Amino acid sequence: MTDTSGGASGGGTTPRSRTRGQIAIALTLALLGFLLATQLRSQQGLAQRLSIERESDLGQILTELTARSDQLSSEIVDLRVKLAQATGSEAQQRTLITDARQQLEALQILLGLVPVKGPGIQMTFEDPKSTLGPDVLTAIGPASTLAEAMRIPGGVVDSLAAEAGTSVRITEVSSASILHVSALPEFVHARPKTRR
Repeated sequence: MTDTSGGASGGGTTPRSRTRGQIAIALTLALLGFLLATQLRSQQGLAQRLSIERESDLGQILTELTARSDQLSSEIVDLRVKLAQATGSEAQQRTLITDARQQLEALQILLGLVPVKGPGIQMTFEDPKSTLGPDVLTAIGPASTLAEAMRIPGGVVDSLAAEAGTSVRITEVSSASILHVSALPEFVHARPKTRR
């Protein structure tokens, strides 16, 4: 059986992309801490200045502090947005990787590269003109839906009976297995049709 899990990590992201996301978050948090420490220091310096300044100077200091506070608040909002974007892009990458893995698994099943098992139908074709035994076709899927589709009037079963005299027996099975092919078949006598 082929392993389609995408590696041993199993987490959905590569260590490199996880590390990159963690570094971005750490840098953002460090910058946020630096800004908060700077604001705390400026407030301590303000307490010393206020004790010796006059009233007119205090108005100017208040205006400067308000502007600085607004600037720091704006920077904090920007950093939060960047943090959310970094976190969101990592989640988006995980979703894309998961979708790609699911598509790969579906293609491997369709190409017959991995064995599959599940409920389905077995169709037995008996050709009265053939000297060989009956041919058996196995299909995996919703058994009753597949069986009904084969028995549609004028469909597969009716066409084979009318044109070739072949009888078709359809059996619903609870567990059918289809083995994988190790290599795609090479055609010996068949040739591609050339376009004119």
